[in-house]
Amino acid sequence: MEPFRSPAREVPVDVLPPIPSDAHRSVFAAPGEPPLSGLKTFYHPGSGVAILGIDFVVFGTELLTGFLDTPAMCVVAFLVTFPIVFMIQRKWSFDRSSVAFGKAFLGAFMAGLPFSIAGTIYGAAILMLSGLPHHPVEMLRRAVSGQKLVGPK
Repeated sequence: MEPFRSPAREVPVDVLPPIPSDAHRSVFAAPGEPPLSGLKTFYHPGSGVAILGIDFVVFGTELLTGFLDTPAMCVVAFLVTFPIVFMIQRKWSFDRSSVAFGKAFLGAFMAGLPFSIAGTIYGAAILMLSGLPHHPVEMLRRAVSGQKLVGPK
């Protein structure tokens, strides 16, 4: 027996921070209700996915940049992103047309920047503004199990 060695003890490990007390709205919307309509974020999560997804397809993979010049790809990314974000903000977040227009313009501008914004502070801002990084593992677990996810008490 070694004199300087203490017996091994189990140490509890918390991987995720505690779930907020207001986290009990279902991800699955009621029939006729838009998906994730109870989230109160600047962008609807669908808008965040659209902005980052289009940006990744256009600039992240570099598959499309061989066909057209970078300025043309910036315009294409803007023109594709703008109506998608506008419609998501109008239909799923119930924003007024002027508010949805401003959010769509900002999101399309970010997607149209001549570089991939994923992994930059701009991509992190889109993630935060759309509520996407909020406990992603717990969000997925609850979505699969059908439990309540987010919303007011």
